[in-house]
Amino acid sequence: MTSISRRDFLGYSRWAVAVAAAGGGFALESRPGRAIAQPLTKIRFTLPWVAEGSLMHPFLAKNRGFWKKRGLDVDIARGYGSLAATQALAGGQFDFGEASCPVVVLQIIKGLPLTTIGMFGYNTTMGVGVLEDSPIKTPKELEGKTIGWTPTSGEVPFFPVYAKRAGIEQDKIKFVNMNIDVRYRAFMDKQIDAITDYAASAIPPMAARGYKVRWMPYASYGISLYDLTIMTNPKTVKESPELCQAVVDGLMEALAFSHLNPDESIEIYFKEVREAGFMAKERENVRMSFGIAMYSSLGEEARANGFGWADPKRFSEMADLVIAYLAQGAEKPPVESFFTNRFVGRIKLTDSQWAESKKRFQEFAKFYA
Repeated sequence: MTSISRRDFLGYSRWAVAVAAAGGGFALESRPGRAIAQPLTKIRFTLPWVAEGSLMHPFLAKNRGFWKKRGLDVDIARGYGSLAATQALAGGQFDFGEASCPVVVLQIIKGLPLTTIGMFGYNTTMGVGVLEDSPIKTPKELEGKTIGWTPTSGEVPFFPVYAKRAGIEQDKIKFVNMNIDVRYRAFMDKQIDAITDYAASAIPPMAARGYKVRWMPYASYGISLYDLTIMTNPKTVKESPELCQAVVDGLMEALAFSHLNPDESIEIYFKEVREAGFMAKERENVRMSFGIAMYSSLGEEARANGFGWADPKRFSEMADLVIAYLAQGAEKPPVESFFTNRFVGRIKLTDSQWAESKKRFQEFAKFYA
């Protein structure tokens, strides 16, 4: 397994930029800039959900010192769904955070002051899950059944889009609002017929307990959406661009590290989130969730332009989809007003490293079809 040396990752200035070198490995190009200020700048960072394998990169950035060397002291808080995370950040409870990209776009169109400044996932695993032995074989057969969901979760606003494209009469479905723990238990005990969620969140904990889930992804009906994104307030982008750069660089360095050192990354996560590694089934849960997210991070945009980079055209099309189905009559804001590639693209894998990682996480490709 190829790895980046500690010297390469930790031995450069706040403005160091990692770029793929022609001969393999990482080349580091220093940019002039002021030394890291003391004391460290405190940052409040929210996850979109509970800590899980798919959300380990902030913990890696903190544990490996990728943020500290850039002058940051980051407090990481759990989330309660992407909708709740966007509202909390827009309300000033957090400085930066992660959330489902289409949810962020929806909230921006509705008027929340948010900006996306970096991409983690290039394909979403939003979908509907049923147990393997369920008589439900097609989305249409959800009619007359009971679905459990968490209203603040990011996939919920997009179910009507899925329903319309899949030919589902949504008013024939009974929806039950549940928190995460109750929902998973009710699903495994067959008290409800199906759940909506992200495959990266829902499948691993159940698979680790011996429950096999069939997944019906929204993407099967042409709902092409980005997944996890880094967000902040537009005011922060305007007034503190160096801070935005430091936050994004630390996270993208963590992402590159996890591609080249996956086993070590998982062990670091267990140290940071100690309750996650107590039992073998929880370790398998983390491995699967991590793997699903890592496959999503291998988007063609990131291969060509560096980690975090996103396609403005695809962002525009995502906004069109949101307006057409979820915000009819709303005025579409200029894409550049809520999305920027300004802080991304500094860190890339070499072609051989990319191919190796693609092969390593190939088992998780099935969750995106």
